[in-house]
Amino acid sequence: MSATKVLFFLKFPYYCSDFFDAFLSLNMKSFLYVLFFLFVLLPSKPLQAQVSVWQESQSKMQNLKRKKDKQQSRFREWKNYIEKEAATSDYHYALSIGARLNTNGWGGGLYFLKQKSTGSQTLWELHFSEIKHEKETKQENTKTVFKNLGKGKPYIFGKINNVYTLQLGYGRQQLLLPALLDGNLSVSLRYAAGPGLAFLKPYYLDLIYLKPGTVSDGYTQSEKYSNDNARRFLEAGNIYGTSKWGKSLGETKLIPGLFGELAFVLEPDKPKAFIQTITFGGKAAIYAKALTIMADQKAYRYQLSLFVGLAIGGRWK
Repeated sequence: MSATKVLFFLKFPYYCSDFFDAFLSLNMKSFLYVLFFLFVLLPSKPLQAQVSVWQESQSKMQNLKRKKDKQQSRFREWKNYIEKEAATSDYHYALSIGARLNTNGWGGGLYFLKQKSTGSQTLWELHFSEIKHEKETKQENTKTVFKNLGKGKPYIFGKINNVYTLQLGYGRQQLLLPALLDGNLSVSLRYAAGPGLAFLKPYYLDLIYLKPGTVSDGYTQSEKYSNDNARRFLEAGNIYGTSKWGKSLGETKLIPGLFGELAFVLEPDKPKAFIQTITFGGKAAIYAKALTIMADQKAYRYQLSLFVGLAIGGRWK
C-alpha cells in the first residue's frame, strides 16, 4: 500500500466529520426556510383566495342585480305601455251575451264587465250549459214489427238523465296585448270562479209493449230508467223513441257545486261601440254527487272541459 492511501485512511474520520457538519448546517437553513414559508408566505395565499372569492361573489351579485333591474325595467315599460293604450278606451261598462261550444256539450251566458283600473276589469257572468257524455249517439228504431205505431222520435241509447248546469261567476279580465294588428285586436286574460248548480232531469223513453191477446198489435208507454225496467230500457228492439222533453221536469234533482275557468279573450275593433269577443279556454267543476248520464258508464263528481265561444253586446261610459 502506498503512503498516499495510508494517509487518506488516517484522515477519513475528519473528512466525515466535516461532511456531517456541513449537512447539519444545511438542514438547519432548510428548516428555517420551511418555517418562514409556513408562517409568512402561506397565510397570505388563503387571504388572497378569500379576497378573490369575495370579489367574485360581489361580481355575481352585481350581475344578478343588473339582470333583475333590467327585467323590472322591461316589465315597467310593458305595464306603462298597456296602461297608456288602455287609457284611450272610451267605455267603462260592457254587457254581452254569448254562446259556447264545449268538449262536453254546449252553453250560453251573460257577461257584465266594469272597469276597475287601467287595463283591468271586474267580471260577473251567469252561464247555462248542457253536459253530454262522449258515448252519446242518436239513433232511430227502424226495425219494429209493430207497423201501427209508425216512426218514433230519435233517441239516445243508454241515456238515463239529461244534465244541465247553471253557474254564477265572479272574476277579472286583465289586458295583456292592447294593440295587435295596427290596433284592431286586443288580447286579455279572463278568470272567474263561483257556485254552480247541476240539474239532473230523468230521460224518458217510449217503450213498446204488446197488447194482451195479440201477437202484432203493440202500444207505447213512457218510462224512465229503473231497476225494474232496466232490461227492457236497454234493449233497442223495445224502444219506440224518446218521450217529450218536458215529461220529467217535475222530477229534476238539484246538485250544488263549484266551478272555475280560465280563458283568453280576443276583442276585434276594440275602440268601436259594438263588442265581438272570441274566447277560448278551459273550465273545471266539482259537485256534491256524481252526475249520472249513461246507464252503463261510470259517473263522476267532477267535470273538465275546453271551450271556444263568441259574444256580442254593447259598451258605455
